[in-house]
Order: sequence, then C-alpha cells, then structure tokens
Amino acid sequence: MQVVEHSSPLGAWRFGFAQPDARLAAHVERYVCYRESGTAFVARHELPITSLVLIINLGAPLEIVDTLGQRSRYLAGQGFAAGLSDSYARSETGGAQEGVQIFFTPLGARRCFGLPLGELTNRVVRLEDLFGSNAARLAMQLQETEDWHQRFALLDLAILRWVQQRTDSTPRDTFWAWRLLRQSRGGLSIASLSQELGYSRKHLAARFHDQIGLTPKLAARLFRFQHALALLEPAAQAPDWGELAQAAGYYDQSHLIRDFRQFSGLAPGDFLRQQLPDGGGLAG
Repeated sequence: MQVVEHSSPLGAWRFGFAQPDARLAAHVERYVCYRESGTAFVARHELPITSLVLIINLGAPLEIVDTLGQRSRYLAGQGFAAGLSDSYARSETGGAQEGVQIFFTPLGARRCFGLPLGELTNRVVRLEDLFGSNAARLAMQLQETEDWHQRFALLDLAILRWVQQRTDSTPRDTFWAWRLLRQSRGGLSIASLSQELGYSRKHLAARFHDQIGLTPKLAARLFRFQHALALLEPAAQAPDWGELAQAAGYYDQSHLIRDFRQFSGLAPGDFLRQQLPDGGGLAG
C-alpha cells in the first residue's frame, strides 16, 4: 500500500492506494482508502476520468452534484457508482470524510454492474440499485474494521464474487479499441481505429457510446487531457502552456485551454490556483 498524507491550514488528509488481486487486473485499476478532517473548503471539483468509480462512504454525510446537476446524498454505509462523463461533477462535505473508492476499467464495470455503460454516462447510481442487499453487506463489513489492508482484502473478495456471478457476452472489440486509445494517450486517429476494426466511424461511435459511455473522439480527448495533467508540475506557477500543449499532443494552446474549460470548468490559471497539494484534488 502506498500512503500519501497532508497536514496544513487547508486541513488534513490521508490516502492509501493499493492494487487489486492479480485475478482482477483486467477489471480494477486500483483501490483507494481515504480519510480527511478539518478542511478549509467544503467542496471539490471532481474531474472526468477514464475509469468508472464506485465509492462507499464510511464517515460524515457526502453530497454529490453530478455533471447534469442532479444532487444526491450519502450517509455512512451508503455509496454510489459513477459512469464516464464529459465534464466535472462536484462533491460536498462538512469538512470531513472517510471511505473507499474503486477505480474500474470499462470492462470491469460492464461485468460487475451488469448493464451497458452508456446508461451511466454523466450519472451516479446508488449501490443498492446495482447490487441490492450485497451493497449494504459489503458496507457493513468495511465499517467493522478500520484497518485499510483488511478493507482492501474485503474489496477483492466482493469484486471477485461479482465477476464470477455475472457473465458478460459483450463483444470485446470495443474494449480492445478503448485500450488502443489509452495506450496512445488519445493520439490514435479515430479513422485508423475504425479501419482497424472494419467499422464505419458512425458505427464505431454508436458501439462505443452504448458499451463504454463515450464516443471514441471524446474518449481520446479525455486521455489527452489526463496526459496534460500528468505533465503539469504541481508547483508550477507559470507553466509554458504552449509547450505543454505540444507535449501532450494538442494542436495548439487554445485547443488545450478549451479542454481545460470543458473538463474542469476552469481556465488553466484558475485550475492551478485551486489545485490542492498531496493529491488533495481540486477545491470547488
């Protein structure tokens, strides 16, 4: 487990990151346990990412405002799954929170959630709507231990059970195309991808949106945006946005700024000012 901790006038937070059981490598990217208190802010911008997330709240109430503006509230022992999205969402707390977060691959989310991921685009869904009483059972088990290693082990057991119980006959070509886009960091042309699969671009876009939740073009933009964020030094006060755009595969600086505004709701300079240290996210 890798642990990241922070303490300052902004508040205190601690994250523990772990990899799943090797049998889940195609389904889960990573786990996170988190705990924070005394934060000077009560909201975060939650950026769109290329994983599907499942969160179980184990602390104070948590409120989510999804990309479409729908608000939902989660008490301790409750949680939700979120589909892929094309813009930021918002999380709100009273200055403290605790829970676990699972980052699913699209293949893993399709297998575990049991529905086409296009039905989750820009949405959050309560866990009981996906897993019934199994959701409350897992939350209770997580609440019964404060040891993060044990919580990660419980997540492994639950997800292995979900994977084994649910069969999925979805053709794998869409997920294969997703991996190609990911490997290229969004640089692979959609025309090349369509040709490789033997589909028209229109047919590929429809399959992508149904099975994964985004069009290939939007997925490529998200991968490229994530690459740009990875290249952005956390302490940079005045980065060369033109150089950053070129390094991340953008046409030009204005192209990068457009994606910053869509995906974070902020201009790049404001994004830097609201970025929290030590993996704390983006203050809302």
